[in-house]
Amino acid sequence: MVTENIWISHLLRRAGFGATPKELAHFTKLGYAEAVEELLNPQTVDNQDLERLIQNQQFDFTQIEDLRRWWLYRMTFTKRPLEEKMTLFWHGHFATGDAKVKNTFAMYGQNLLLRKYALGNFQDLLMAITRDPAMIVYLDNQQNRRGKPNENYAREVMELFTMGIGNYTEKDVKEAARAFTGWQTRQASFFFNDRQHDYGSKNVLGVAGDLDGGDVVKILTARPATARYLAKKLITFFACDNPDPAFVEEIASIYVTGRFKIRPMLRAIFRHPTFLSEKSYHAKIKSPVELVVGTLKHLEIQNLDGDLPSMMSRMGQNIFNPPSVKGWDGGAAWVSTDSMMERFNFAARATAQKFDELNYYTSPSELVYKQNLRNAGQVVDYFLNLLVEGDVPASCRKRLIAYVSTDLTGKTVPVLADDRTLDAKLRGLVHLIMTSPAYQLA
Repeated sequence: MVTENIWISHLLRRAGFGATPKELAHFTKLGYAEAVEELLNPQTVDNQDLERLIQNQQFDFTQIEDLRRWWLYRMTFTKRPLEEKMTLFWHGHFATGDAKVKNTFAMYGQNLLLRKYALGNFQDLLMAITRDPAMIVYLDNQQNRRGKPNENYAREVMELFTMGIGNYTEKDVKEAARAFTGWQTRQASFFFNDRQHDYGSKNVLGVAGDLDGGDVVKILTARPATARYLAKKLITFFACDNPDPAFVEEIASIYVTGRFKIRPMLRAIFRHPTFLSEKSYHAKIKSPVELVVGTLKHLEIQNLDGDLPSMMSRMGQNIFNPPSVKGWDGGAAWVSTDSMMERFNFAARATAQKFDELNYYTSPSELVYKQNLRNAGQVVDYFLNLLVEGDVPASCRKRLIAYVSTDLTGKTVPVLADDRTLDAKLRGLVHLIMTSPAYQLA
């Protein structure tokens, strides 16, 4: 049975990527309600240490591998975890990929845009992303011209970004495409091409007139279907799969009464009884980003292996290159034979001694020494609590204690005093926990 003292850990996994012991202690001291408020108001938290760390890396934002590493650093070391988690959410919602955009600096600019509006007003965000150079190129609005409209953006903004399938007609798509004509990009900025804009009368979802792209954004933002669509997507991302209709309607109503503000929706989700229940606790499969960043935080890893973004890609989540405009499906789609093998490969790397020698990872034995742990039971409980909040069957805990209590020759020892035995056993212990079913769950 889930107890009250783990809800802040649950919150930090969902509203962020997990927490270091120091971060967990900070938010625990705040208490649940105040922890939610600090997460929801990142502008109140000093993040200069992160900015200095990133500046020291000297990333080249015209190179996609540097851009991926830059974001990995942000997600791992930020003091504003919800800001980064929402940026990841919007990256999957307004999915664009560098493979088609072919302009890494434009992808960097879009990431900054998503972070700027991450917790703000959805109408402002939708307007900004509609005018974003990377989005314009990705969904072909550069070719959307008077007399020859391109419907790609008009279709996806209705199907995937706002209302969802079944809430518009083909005529609505065609009329909206005309409204977006001339919305182009030039010299890495938005450019309104007056000569290519269709100034004729249009009718989108029953609203008629000389509509332009801004009018369509406002029409779509205000639709009840958009409120429900966005509410369900946020709940599914943060709380649980297949949420109850009543939960969705409750969050959708907050979107409407709050005039499209995202922050109040998230506050309601994090305070909702469903979020704080067995239905949500350890009930979602971690995305590759959540798995990797969470591990870096739990094990207090300071130096990030340059291959980590590629490892996440092999697990199925290639940031800055989602598989399609639909983004990532998530849920059970994260689990396959190939992706699980890559997860286990990551666990092996995180616990391999040779990578500690390269200063990529922290030795588990150092964590044990810091805690002054004296016997196998204490050691197992420490790592189970650190990595999975102790959420394993008693039989699993018993087997892990038996594993740690036996040295390399098979002799049972009550106290872990020998460094060689300790190091080998702790690496094995952490590897076993990281490859367990419990560790795959957020």
